Amino acid sequence: MPRRRRGYPVAVLIGLSRVRAALWDVFSESVKPGSTVEEASKYALHEAIINQLRPRFSEGVKTVLVAAEYGGLYEDFMDHVGKHHSWLLKGWELNTVTFTRIEEPASDAEEVRRLVSTPMFKSKLLEASEGDLSQVMTALERRLGSSERIETVVFSLEEAEAAAYSETPPEYLLVLEAFQRKHMRRTMKLRQVAQNRGTKTRVIPSGSVYAARLSQFGGLVCMLRERPP
Repeated sequence: MPRRRRGYPVAVLIGLSRVRAALWDVFSESVKPGSTVEEASKYALHEAIINQLRPRFSEGVKTVLVAAEYGGLYEDFMDHVGKHHSWLLKGWELNTVTFTRIEEPASDAEEVRRLVSTPMFKSKLLEASEGDLSQVMTALERRLGSSERIETVVFSLEEAEAAAYSETPPEYLLVLEAFQRKHMRRTMKLRQVAQNRGTKTRVIPSGSVYAARLSQFGGLVCMLRERPP
């Protein structure tokens, strides 16, 4: 039997209940189960969720879909995020995270299979992903509009590879889906090396509203770390 393709990471789906949260990693072509956390207190549960999300944030996954049948569960979780992790919502533009509620359960594999096949889920995922990407594109445009900061952006695969292996790895790597298909081995290796060195990476689907803009740069944009003033 042929192995099902996983695709590239897109988002995290959280099946949230009062004492339990099931995390699922959403890829472009599949959904894989992550960890499950259970805590007796609301505070402990919410902290455990954030701790599970941190590695995904570091890799560049900034879209979180919270599946909660009851609105109060989502509101309580977002209150916790706002009070104790406000940097996720209004911090540095390349670190902000987009949270979106889905009014359906996602606690087990059957519920998730049913959920991800619905047009509603696909619409919510696209909306949240584009909202998150807009933060990154805003940061990119600000660099491009500055005669000094434009030097912190490179557009070739060779320059991005050199930056990934340099003493100071890049901040963010954006790769258009079509570009990755054309240079599959090199871009996959580049993204893995970059992630291992703390660089956030993102594959942009061809259907994104930002795909045309990234195509103007050849399909790859690497944002280097800026030196402190």
